[in-house]
Amino acid sequence: MKSYGPLPRRIITFSLFILSLIISSHELIAQTDSLAFREKVYLHVDRDIYFPGDDIWFKAYLVNASDNRLTSHSMNLHIEMISPSSEIIASKIIRIEGGLGNGDFSLPYDAGSGFYRLRAYTNYMRNMKDPQFFIKEIEIINGNENKAVPGIKMKFVQGANQLRFFPEGGSLVDSVPSVVSFKAVDEHGKGCDISGKVFSSSGELITLIRSVHLGMGFFQLTPVPGISYYCLYRGPDGIEKRAEIPQSFHEGITLSALHRRDSDLIVTVRANASTLRLLSGRNISLILSYHNIVLDTINYNIASPVTSFLIPLSGLPEGVIRLTLLTTEDLPFAERLVYIEKRKPQQIKIETDKLLYKTREPVNMHISLHEDSSNNETINMSLSVVDEKLSDKTSGHPTTITSWFLLESDVHGEVEEPSYYFDPSEPGRLRDLDLLLCTQGWRDFSWKYDSIYFPVEHGFTLSGSLKKYYKDKPLKDSRVSIGLFGDQNIFMTTIATNPEGRFILPGLDFTGEARLIISGIDRKDRYEGKVYLDSVCYNPPAVSGEVNIFYVKNDENKADEIKSFYVLNEMQKQKFRLADTIKLGEVTVISKPKDPQTLKIESARSLYMKPDAELVLTEQMESYPNVFELMRGRFPGVIVRGPDLDGNYLIYVRGISSLKAGSQPAIFIDGIHARFDELQYFPVQMIERIDIIKSVASTVILGMSAANGAINLITKTGGWEALHRNVTYTSTRNIKGYDEARIFYSPDHADDSGTGYKPDQRYTLLWKPYISLANDRDTTIVFYNGDIDSGIIICAEGLDSEGIPVTGRARYEVKK
Repeated sequence: MKSYGPLPRRIITFSLFILSLIISSHELIAQTDSLAFREKVYLHVDRDIYFPGDDIWFKAYLVNASDNRLTSHSMNLHIEMISPSSEIIASKIIRIEGGLGNGDFSLPYDAGSGFYRLRAYTNYMRNMKDPQFFIKEIEIINGNENKAVPGIKMKFVQGANQLRFFPEGGSLVDSVPSVVSFKAVDEHGKGCDISGKVFSSSGELITLIRSVHLGMGFFQLTPVPGISYYCLYRGPDGIEKRAEIPQSFHEGITLSALHRRDSDLIVTVRANASTLRLLSGRNISLILSYHNIVLDTINYNIASPVTSFLIPLSGLPEGVIRLTLLTTEDLPFAERLVYIEKRKPQQIKIETDKLLYKTREPVNMHISLHEDSSNNETINMSLSVVDEKLSDKTSGHPTTITSWFLLESDVHGEVEEPSYYFDPSEPGRLRDLDLLLCTQGWRDFSWKYDSIYFPVEHGFTLSGSLKKYYKDKPLKDSRVSIGLFGDQNIFMTTIATNPEGRFILPGLDFTGEARLIISGIDRKDRYEGKVYLDSVCYNPPAVSGEVNIFYVKNDENKADEIKSFYVLNEMQKQKFRLADTIKLGEVTVISKPKDPQTLKIESARSLYMKPDAELVLTEQMESYPNVFELMRGRFPGVIVRGPDLDGNYLIYVRGISSLKAGSQPAIFIDGIHARFDELQYFPVQMIERIDIIKSVASTVILGMSAANGAINLITKTGGWEALHRNVTYTSTRNIKGYDEARIFYSPDHADDSGTGYKPDQRYTLLWKPYISLANDRDTTIVFYNGDIDSGIIICAEGLDSEGIPVTGRARYEVKK
């Protein structure tokens, strides 16, 4: 037995070929260093079942796939809601900071019943041939629809209701003993128990087989040359069926792996005599890779039918490791997947002060790490407290942050009961996990080279071109003035175009809706040309076809209970106009509405209330080239000087006495701070009025920057549409930045004796997206139950600073 330690890491180029010696059918394509980084994302969603009008709350975790540590590689996370007919019906762009982000969706009141999907991904993930998009399936139940039949969901899966065999390493080889794994699935693609007998083509009984977990099992077989094999088996329906076992190859190599205690991995390579003669004197490489990144390379010559290697686990990361056997020409012979577990799955301990509560009673919840946890890192986690009727009922071991990052995102197809493999209380989980890897295999993440590269997103990018108005030629020595006007901030700048008239401005960071104004400026600082904007809308990837899902009413009483539960609470919502997260004691003030421009003026003047002087613009004033020329001579005591040789202006709002003050007045646009140099290229057509603030009392309120007075430009409501109609050198449109997450509201029922009493029919009692948990201290959270009698599920998920996923669950009851 040969023993090898970890070798230097390098990137290997693989070639795809068709040869009888191919054992593995996985596609192996070269990757470049520029695309070596890989991302994964996971969403913790508050629950699984929703009603129309509810809120969906989610927390996002973006990690480096090589070690599952939180990453800032991408800043933009795209999250979409996909309807049962595979249409994107809502989308969000969430700002990711330090690998974390959060947000929410509000379901419309007319949302139809069905299974919807939440899809989360970064633009950079689209470079992968088989992208690791996160998919979360949720159910919406509209109790007013007759078709809504809550129950257990099932899917029709093409090619299901069969038994398939998976020889270890890839294929069977004549006269070489191999382990053959198998998996049986029913007509819905779900694993089902089977038992059967394996026969040779000559009718000899070879062995008995029986599944051990979700239709999976294994047996040993040494193929005899010229003999084929088949299996007669019975499933849950009791009907005997026949399944063929793959034919063995005359030449080839098999690859097997076995854990030895907790410290080593034994890898064994076997070949028959014919293969030894064929490969005599040729070098063979055993490649150990993790997420397509090569960890170790072991080179050797085949000299005997059996060669074994002792691989220390200390040099390998936790998770799915791929073992690939290659020739010197990088032709693959065999492949095997193994799971390396360094530490037992980490668990969060959640305790409530009682197990039975009354409605509206406070809950004292304590959160800590389990006593047997060796984790000394700080954990970033999220927590939901929800009605158990609306949590996942289709699986006793649903998808968690642990199962997704460490397993599901690395294998083919849907994994049943994924968190089972990470439950320390299950003694057979690691054996069954090895069976899963031998059957469902590896998901290959090959890079695309025949299509566009999808860049990493850090904010938003604006690009376009500036051309002559009458000719399709670039405007030479030109610039563009860019203004972004949001509800909370204003950004303005000028950038030069290249010789082809192109401009690009990356890294814009803004939240919510904003008005974008881009104007062309020629070499003489005049507005000129015609602006052509590239698309500023994000084009999402295609959605997979419609999923055929139907209901199985295996529990009619439970189905009727959920439907009645919905109808009752919907009546309460309509009567009291309640949202999913109510705010008790809300007050509605009814008054005559003000016109939008008046509201805008009041908002822009919220700090100083009344200016010392103002100028309301007329249509004739819109012809001025800039704000400085417009203001010249229109305000008593306000001095405008310039332009100088560089085209710059100066303004003094307090006359001669302020000429030696040494600084300009503070500039505001709609009450938001702006830079002085942004005035020169601000479109006059956008301005409704100009306020001058001189008094010491008003400028003190505006801050130190207003020590020499202030100027506030108040824009028109809808002025950008008028600007777009009247000029050719400006392009305007509304664009959307990051979606701002709302704050979850949890009411305080300590004193409900007032006249503003309202029913509390919340299904999500608590949602906390950001909790920091350290191993040396507990966290205590207090919240109140609602009015619904039900079991309550508490679910916590998170990651520590070393990339180790953690989970925790607890339950209590609420009775009136």
